[in-house]
Amino acid sequence: MDIPAIKGMKHSSLDRLTELARLRLRDQHRPDFRIYTGNDLGIDMIEYGSDYLLGLACFAPEKFAERDRLWECGDARYYALSDALQHLGNVAFRAPVPAYKHSAALFLHLAGKIPSDRTHPRNPGRPTWEREILLDCARRLGFPARD
Repeated sequence: MDIPAIKGMKHSSLDRLTELARLRLRDQHRPDFRIYTGNDLGIDMIEYGSDYLLGLACFAPEKFAERDRLWECGDARYYALSDALQHLGNVAFRAPVPAYKHSAALFLHLAGKIPSDRTHPRNPGRPTWEREILLDCARRLGFPARD
C-alpha cells in the first residue's frame, strides 16, 4: 500500500479474518486503495468494504448484478439471493479448489449457458453426483435448469 503506482490488490486467502485485517489497514492507511476479494467462501465481504473480483461471479453474472442492485437499494431480497449465491460458492469452491472450473462448467451447462460441461483434460474433475447438487443450486437461483 506504500507504493502509489499500485492501485489495488486481489486477496485470495479464503480467510475472512485476514481479509478483514487488511481492510482495516487499508481504511487507516490508504482508503483509496482497492482490495478485491477472491474469497468465494465469503461473498458478503462487500458488506465489510471489499471490492470484489470473484471467480464465482462467472457462474451467474446476472445474479451478481441483481444482488448488487438490491444491496445498493437496501432491498431485503439481497439477503436471500446472496445466501443462494453463497451456497453455490460453498459447493463449487470446496476442496480440491481448482476443481471449481469443472463445477463452473457443470453449472453453466445445467443453466443452459454453454453446450458442454467438459473442461481441459488436466483440470481436476468433480464426482458424478456433483450434477445433482449444482442442479439444486441452479434452481435456488431461479434458473430453469435442465437435467
